Amino acid sequence: MTLLRDLITIPTSVGDSDFVVRAAAGADLTNYVVTDQLRDSFTKALAKVQHAVTTGRSQATFLHGSFGSGKSHFMAVLREILHGNPDARALRNLGEQVTVADRWLTGRRLLTLTFHMLDARSVEQAVLEGYLNQITALHPDAPTPAVHRSDALLTDAARLRARMGDEAFFAALSDADPGVAAGSDAAGSAAGSASAVSSDDETPGLAVLHSQRQGWTADRYAAAAAEPPGTADRDRLVTALTTAFFTNAVRSGEYLDLDTGLAVITRHASNLGYDGIVLFLDEMILWLSTKMSDHVFVNTEGAKLNKLVESADADRPIPLISFVARQRNLEEFLGPQVGGTEREVLALVLRSVQGRLGEIPLADTNLPEITEKRLLKPRSDDAKAEIDRAFAVVRGNRQVWDILLLGAQYGDAGIGSDATAFRKLYPFSPALVATLVALSQALQRERTAIKVMTELLVERRDTLRINDLIGVAALFEPLVLRGELPDRVELKQRFQAARELYGKKLRPLLLRLNGITEADAAGNTQFELDDKLIKTVLLGALVPEVPALHNLTAGKLHALNFGTITSPIPGYEHQIVLNRLNKVANEAGELHLTDGADPVVTIELHTVDYDKLLDWVRPEEATTGGALQQLLRELVSTEIGLTGATGQLGELQHPREWRGRRHTVQVKFGNVRDADSMPVAALLPTGDAWRIVIDYPFDPQGRPRSDDRARIEALPRGERSVFWLPLYLSDQTMGHLAQLSKINYLLGGTGERYNDAVRDWSVSERQQGRAYLQQRQTQLRGTVVNALKQAYGIAVAQPGDVVEDSVGVLHTLDDAVDGELGDPRGGTLAQAFHNLTGQLLAATYPGRPALPEDEKPPTSAELAKVLTYARQAVADPTRGATVPATDQRTLRRICNNLQLGELADHRYVLTTSTSYWTRHLLQRAAVDGHRDSFPVHRLRGYLDQPEPRGFDRSLQNLILCVFALDHQLAWYLNEGQVTVDRVDAVTDAHELKFPPMPSDADWHRAIERAQHLFGQVLPAWLIPANLAKAAAQVRKAATERGPAVSDLLDQLTAHAGTLGLDPAADTGRIGVTRRLARLLTDLRHERDDVVLIAQLAGADLGDIDDATAGTAIASAPTMVRALRDTQWAVLTAITSMAADDQRARALVDRLHTAAGHHQHSLDLVGELHAVFGAAAALLAERRPTSTPDPAPDPNPDPNPRPNPQLPDGDATITVADPSGTRAMGYDHTGGGSPAVPGAKPPRQRTIVDEAGLKELTDEIGGELAQGRRVRITWETE
Repeated sequence: MTLLRDLITIPTSVGDSDFVVRAAAGADLTNYVVTDQLRDSFTKALAKVQHAVTTGRSQATFLHGSFGSGKSHFMAVLREILHGNPDARALRNLGEQVTVADRWLTGRRLLTLTFHMLDARSVEQAVLEGYLNQITALHPDAPTPAVHRSDALLTDAARLRARMGDEAFFAALSDADPGVAAGSDAAGSAAGSASAVSSDDETPGLAVLHSQRQGWTADRYAAAAAEPPGTADRDRLVTALTTAFFTNAVRSGEYLDLDTGLAVITRHASNLGYDGIVLFLDEMILWLSTKMSDHVFVNTEGAKLNKLVESADADRPIPLISFVARQRNLEEFLGPQVGGTEREVLALVLRSVQGRLGEIPLADTNLPEITEKRLLKPRSDDAKAEIDRAFAVVRGNRQVWDILLLGAQYGDAGIGSDATAFRKLYPFSPALVATLVALSQALQRERTAIKVMTELLVERRDTLRINDLIGVAALFEPLVLRGELPDRVELKQRFQAARELYGKKLRPLLLRLNGITEADAAGNTQFELDDKLIKTVLLGALVPEVPALHNLTAGKLHALNFGTITSPIPGYEHQIVLNRLNKVANEAGELHLTDGADPVVTIELHTVDYDKLLDWVRPEEATTGGALQQLLRELVSTEIGLTGATGQLGELQHPREWRGRRHTVQVKFGNVRDADSMPVAALLPTGDAWRIVIDYPFDPQGRPRSDDRARIEALPRGERSVFWLPLYLSDQTMGHLAQLSKINYLLGGTGERYNDAVRDWSVSERQQGRAYLQQRQTQLRGTVVNALKQAYGIAVAQPGDVVEDSVGVLHTLDDAVDGELGDPRGGTLAQAFHNLTGQLLAATYPGRPALPEDEKPPTSAELAKVLTYARQAVADPTRGATVPATDQRTLRRICNNLQLGELADHRYVLTTSTSYWTRHLLQRAAVDGHRDSFPVHRLRGYLDQPEPRGFDRSLQNLILCVFALDHQLAWYLNEGQVTVDRVDAVTDAHELKFPPMPSDADWHRAIERAQHLFGQVLPAWLIPANLAKAAAQVRKAATERGPAVSDLLDQLTAHAGTLGLDPAADTGRIGVTRRLARLLTDLRHERDDVVLIAQLAGADLGDIDDATAGTAIASAPTMVRALRDTQWAVLTAITSMAADDQRARALVDRLHTAAGHHQHSLDLVGELHAVFGAAAALLAERRPTSTPDPAPDPNPDPNPRPNPQLPDGDATITVADPSGTRAMGYDHTGGGSPAVPGAKPPRQRTIVDEAGLKELTDEIGGELAQGRRVRITWETE
């Protein structure tokens, strides 16, 4: 295939200085590419310069761009344009800008100075010393600018003057001053100069000129020395002194403050004929970022940038135009070490600078176009077309295209994320270049992106084919492994940790996993694949702000190293990546993969090797054979989900819900071959349960697995025992198991062991160490569990995880299932165990129909629902019952699966055709001669024929209950019929028989009569269930209503005379009541349902129909209360008056008429109340006239004493004559004897029951019948 070098020019080597352009050096105008964005930036920069030189006002701006974006080169080209360099003026895409600039540049001289700030001690030192050095080189004969502090200089000059004398001192000083006329006699003219320059006739300018030409005198020296630094005379004196006596002071002096120094150099440059000074401050912000730990320094020096624009000294004859290179905003360098107050102060200063200086961006989007023209330019049109075709292949791969296209960075515009940028960069990708830019930002190196990309091409010059992409991993070695580390402490630690982790742990690990040495690494495809994946993940940890490296998944890793992974199955590349990374993660705790189908891959960078903590754990504490067996037992138990109590021999009684029954499976862990720890009793089951013996995937004594098999073959056959003999774990996996055991030990307990191990560490290191061990614990557990799946036959055995041999995994002593076991089935240990136990139970209980295999046991409520609907179905002539939606799932789940009736749509149907069990039980019973009676214990046995089904007892009971309903059988116990209305009430002592049934005539007559007598609607369908239900309802009604009817009979008999009734009558109200009372009593006490129905159907109710009898029964409670509450004395008194009083006679006749009719035709209660009211009124009219009331007793007894013969109760009733004691015959003066013949004294009684109340009301009625008035009061105790 065509090599890329045949289509583009790839150099054979690249030097350290290639592609690195310093602002002070000459611009590489030949290879410089002016993009549209760069053209706009030059327009803005030239406009800044124009504004300054035309207005005289200083300007300053940031040149903002990432590392490698060409800031230094931009400044170098701008400088050449300002100098009028023809090659710079001829740059393509800058013609218009140069033409516009000529209009204001012509006739002006600009002094361009470049400053590299990385080695500066302060801004003043860098700018003023830089000016001094550059101006001296440009103008060696010009006077030296006075930019250093001169106080110490003048002190030294005073001492020198004293030693030399004035004449020699001032003569040498005048000779060094270029302003003094050549050949003049300084000493001779000194005496007369004072009067000459002080003449009022001369102008000040002429006086100064005259003084300068006459040389230095004592007076002039004193006046100049008294001036402040920066003034003209002071500067001239300092210049003369440094020229004449102190030449070394120019290099070693202390510089002026920046404001003053800038004024000095602008005057100096103006005197040299310049119209402005252009300062190129390269690496300025980078320099400040390296001092971030000293926030006071950064605060002070950063604020000085304002002086480039604003000045307290207005004496700047020419403007300053400053271009300050900036890679990032300085605020972004603020680390956690900067406190809250300092952070706020520094942020304010930086924002102030940002506000005063403008910004000219040099975007990363220039990079694709520059790269295309400078580095990847095709040799010909044919070469371009061939590259286009190769690029189209990559573009057509949608799995990787979108990821490779990610050229953006968080918080930055990036290089662009589109196909155009990608094509210009091919065989690089936008993702690679975005990573390159981010790494350069972090490293803060002077390595341009173009240079790094050239290095990558040079390294692959002889192997890179046209269809090969350079993966992101290629950046790791040149930018991480080689060169200097970042200056920022945090980043430096991370990059150093990445270097050490890769070099000391990961690369050796990859070599070991691939079975090669360092000498074999080059060209080993599998190693190179692992190496690229790990390097990419490390890059993601170093620059996670790059979107392409954020949340790295297998898909992203494949895309970012596209072309490295080949798969015979399309789309399987992701799984290849995961498999290889999982192998590395098993050995390196720093590498972590999240759970899920497409896990995120991350790597932790630590400065401490936390794996060394495991050396703190002694072997006898965590890695003995017993400790490892215990760990394996816990892992396997957890994965399977074993629960339950422990048996006598340490076996676990694991509950297994299967076909609606909770079975018990006995699980025992142990080394099968070891007869000491696993005697025969531990290998065999107890009862009818299955026992599964789980062996360990290693032998502490190194014995082979065949020894376990030999022990099994020596055991008795026919037992329900299964032996799970796993493959042995490999040495590598056993090492993982030992590591996991150590970590568990270290992190276990209350944390004291871990704290002891890290007692010399810092708090942060302890926290990180614990987090690392916890993550490593999770990783190792996953690794060991994955190996256990292989060992126990769940997954395909991998040579690196387990040791394969010919001995199978599952073995049994039961010949019935021996040939059916096979290999475990399921993706997990839990599924395999679940399927194994299901297989064993299915072999034990193969009978059908049955519930589904994984069906949970039905609850009591669910069984009761089924029985309820079965009752409803058999009570219906169509043998069906409507089931609401809330219960349909329950019936479908139980009945349809068991064929215990059938739920179709919303209707449950129970017939012989829908109930398998009715047919089955009748057939089995007929074989044994059971046709009329069916013992329950025999029926239970039939449920497991012809093959056992293993039903739970409650489920058996449900089937028998439904069978009884379907076949119209009744329950009997000890030859007596009983009611079984609950599933759990069925016992083996019960028997099902065909019960005696009433005749159809009696049944229908009883059903009809029950509705009239009791208002009950009984089932019309005559079946045992309905018979029992009807009898129960009738019996209940008789029990509830019979007592009231009997009480009514007693009341009517007691007051028959007053009511005009014959107590012995067989008909009429009293006769019917007697018949009903007798019937209800018989029904209440009859236990035989058939007899009860016959009694109800054949009862003789006399001369009334059933409706009239029903009214009598229903009204009985009301009648009883009315008769009991009636004051019969009143009615008796009226009866005694009937012979002489027409009105009394009418009332008595009315009462007798009402009593003589049945309640259905005339309501006795209403008539009784009406007659009583009229009788009371009649008696009141006839009461005797009483004498006037005497005065009441002035000393009444406050506590009247009750009758001691009556017990205290709930109510006290005091009876008194309403007219007072005299009206009642109470003698107020005669000691309590009645004053009126026949009158009675006041009485008091305590009433505690109804009998006492009735007695009292009768007595009061008698009083009223004699014409007395009665006052009644009562109180409740």
